[in-house]
Amino acid sequence: RIYKDSGNWKDFKENIAGSLEELVRLTMGLDSIEKAKEYLADKHKFQRPKIERVSRLERLRRFDPKILDDSVKDYSYWIDRGVNKKTLQLFEGGVMQEGKMKNRFIFPIFDGRNNLIGITGRDTSGISKIKWKHLGNTSQWSYPLKQNKNLLIKSKEIILIESVGDMLSLWDIGVKETVVTFGLDISLSVLNFLIRTDPDRILISFNNDSENNNAGNVAAQKAEKKLSKWFDRRQIEIQLPPEGDFNDMLINNRERLIKEWKEPIYGKKN
Repeated sequence: RIYKDSGNWKDFKENIAGSLEELVRLTMGLDSIEKAKEYLADKHKFQRPKIERVSRLERLRRFDPKILDDSVKDYSYWIDRGVNKKTLQLFEGGVMQEGKMKNRFIFPIFDGRNNLIGITGRDTSGISKIKWKHLGNTSQWSYPLKQNKNLLIKSKEIILIESVGDMLSLWDIGVKETVVTFGLDISLSVLNFLIRTDPDRILISFNNDSENNNAGNVAAQKAEKKLSKWFDRRQIEIQLPPEGDFNDMLINNRERLIKEWKEPIYGKKN
């Protein structure tokens, strides 16, 4: 995320942040901050942005559903990652041929009135350094409630996971009580849904980054602390994947580990 008012940025996956100059240094492969500043001064002219107050209603962006007509039902990318075609068909996605999401497998995000309020897309070309790209305001997304809202309300159990890829992998083995956070924070929309639903159990299952930078592990602790302001501690549990993330485990033939992760959860539930 890049904050347009200051130029500061944060990489949630790597759990690092910094100034605009540091981002330019990393991106351009420069030796020092001073060289980054020289590059910026030579190539660009900056102005303070004009901050305009926008009403809440104006921020509720909606998209024309016809935009989805430009996608092709090519499921090969996700099938190669171990996801079943029948699962993919439930989520109305496809590969975009043109526009901002070209060469991305997109998933439409709908609100409770079936308005298209966002699109998230996974790069399938292997060219882009940005794996996932979002159109719309992720803070307003509660996904995939269109497919599983009634199940979540009935089961009184919600599993919070980072990405759509994790959701697809769990769905394939019968774990459908999931809500995607699209990163390492719990948005206001997801929090509001949790409060309205008041589940018996909220499982925080962000990625297990213990072999890397601990980003998911640290974020899970923060999420637990955040949720404890609204829920009894006994309702909240951290249950990370055995290793990495669920989709990587699936494509690396580690489905057995996912099922072992699943069994005690469903055992407690019953």
